[in-house]
Amino acid sequence: MARDFAKRLASGEIVLFDGGMGTEIAARGGTPGAASNVECPEIVLAIQREYAQAGAQVITANTFGANRLALAKGGAADRTREFIEAACRLGRKAAGRARFLAGDIGATGEFLEPYGAVTAEAMRACFEEAARALAENGADLFLVETLSEAQELTLAVRACKAVAPGLAVAATMSFDPVRDDFRTNTGLTAAAAARAMTDAGADVIGANCGTVTPERMPELVARMRAASDRPILIQANAGLPELRQGRTAYGLSPEDFAAGMAAAVQAGAQLAGGCCGTTPAHIAALRAALSRG
Repeated sequence: MARDFAKRLASGEIVLFDGGMGTEIAARGGTPGAASNVECPEIVLAIQREYAQAGAQVITANTFGANRLALAKGGAADRTREFIEAACRLGRKAAGRARFLAGDIGATGEFLEPYGAVTAEAMRACFEEAARALAENGADLFLVETLSEAQELTLAVRACKAVAPGLAVAATMSFDPVRDDFRTNTGLTAAAAARAMTDAGADVIGANCGTVTPERMPELVARMRAASDRPILIQANAGLPELRQGRTAYGLSPEDFAAGMAAAVQAGAQLAGGCCGTTPAHIAALRAALSRG
């Protein structure tokens, strides 16, 4: 499958990813996070199967927070491999033979020295542990996502490459609109971030989450395309978050989401999917929009 994904990238064909996981788990009564793979596996599997039915060609393992440093905050660091193995079993069931399984690697939630207490060596070891478990349990590619700091992203991408050099690595960062540009919360512009992801060795670069709405994603794609020749992945939220009855909600309709994301593909993104607040209905609408050209 890993070779097939590399061929898919090289073909230039559009690749459709799945959508939000944490928000969908919460909406169905579960508790988002890596532990849900063992505490409510039926919810995780149902969501992933619905994304597959909606047309997603890449199913993302529910491992966004499954790294030792992130899990240590809840006293679950020693369950890292358990959570990853469970996530890959579920994801592989949903993906089947016809779809790719992406091993998801998110931020550690820690700061590197001298701003924090974690050394670069410790952070890289953390990412290598997660990447190794993902590769050994059937991941066809890595998705390093929702990062905002270049050094942490570089450590994550290079850890993936060191552990499984045959697997493609997609890397995405989160942006907010700032005046006439887009920036991560550490100040990187879209162009600077594109160069940082490219220099780190990512096979795919892009953006996810953040506060860049689907309708503005084409602008962000254009800035990245001008700075790098790597394939671009865009996974926007279902609009901006709103507080409804004490809970965070995303109100952008599947049709409006799909219109913005289809425009981002026309602007140069080769890979597209959803992030927070998106549902199987959003991915089905995006598939329909892309099929219309």
